Amino acid sequence: MFCIVTQAQTTITYQCILRSNAQKDTMCDGKVIPIFGITSTLGGAAKIPAKILYCNEGDSVILNTKSISQNEHHTIHLHGLDVDTRNDGDPSTSFWLTHQQDTTYSFRAKNAGTYLYHCHAADVIHVQMGMYGMIVVRAAGAAKTVWTGGPAYHKDYKWLTSEVDSVWHYHPPIHDTLMDTLHISKYVPNYFLINGKCGAEINADDSIQIKGAQGEKILMRMANIGYLANRIIFPSWLNAQILDSDGRPLPAAMVNDTCYMMPGERYSVLLQSGIQAIGTVTLDYIDMNTNGTTQTNLVNVNIAGVYSVKEIEKTKKELSVYPNPSNNQITISTDLTAPKTIEISNYLGQKVIEKEFVSTLDVSLLPDGLYIIKLKNNSGEFSTEKFIKR
Repeated sequence: MFCIVTQAQTTITYQCILRSNAQKDTMCDGKVIPIFGITSTLGGAAKIPAKILYCNEGDSVILNTKSISQNEHHTIHLHGLDVDTRNDGDPSTSFWLTHQQDTTYSFRAKNAGTYLYHCHAADVIHVQMGMYGMIVVRAAGAAKTVWTGGPAYHKDYKWLTSEVDSVWHYHPPIHDTLMDTLHISKYVPNYFLINGKCGAEINADDSIQIKGAQGEKILMRMANIGYLANRIIFPSWLNAQILDSDGRPLPAAMVNDTCYMMPGERYSVLLQSGIQAIGTVTLDYIDMNTNGTTQTNLVNVNIAGVYSVKEIEKTKKELSVYPNPSNNQITISTDLTAPKTIEISNYLGQKVIEKEFVSTLDVSLLPDGLYIIKLKNNSGEFSTEKFIKR
């Protein structure tokens, strides 16, 4: 969406063109479908999704906007941001743009976090057709903290999830602009996207598949603009902590390997592995009418090497396992405060034991091999160690 950027002090200006004529995108199976979109120039080609809009806490952001759409009305809704009615983009309380009309939308980036922008005119259709993107508000000064003064990270990934029902694109629902009514067919998505990618494209995209080093802190900025719910399951050895919801910090980090994300929701999740491992993140697309899983995408994770011994020492509490190797029972000692749970995973990241913390544990039924033991408490602290069963 936004390619032309100028910046003076704390004001950032973006140019955006709202388009619904002669735009097309190619899906992962090679099929070309008609789309609507948002571009930065009159001659620019739209893509699903539009480009990410970046700014920092405290910045003022201006969107110079023009509609080039003979048969549709358009707006820009700043989803989740604190804006007044005039800049909200809901035509029922603000206004919409007809062909060749232009306007400006503006906001002050008050809270770091992940947000959305999308057309709010006939939004059920226009969002499905591709008029959406992500807004990332970084900490002040673009500091690598989740918010100003918040938890630090080394790198981040942005995941914007959505779906496509190609029938709606080939045969767009009839929009009666006088009565503002739509006649639509049943929604049956056949493409399930992360950042506009699907199928084999997902793990061929370095902006989607997760790569890091042992001890490195990885921030996942995730948002759902689709019409299905998402269930994201991280491998236990990534020690996932949910830090904020909809651009606001949670009272305390939630240590949970699973994050549920409804349409329109956004989350920040911090990952840090104390081990080298290869695995997958499971992303389920769930029909909220039936609670059934419609599609599953598996995203590769590769954690290799050591990022920094000092960084690991900041988060990892001491843990010892003995005897090690063991053939029947292990004894666990740790300086982790009030350990709550104990988990054991094999080296593929598959969890084989999960229970309340105990200081002695029977491992006689485990197959011989290398295992990772992890302790967690209610404060989000964790401790990991390797042991061998033989």
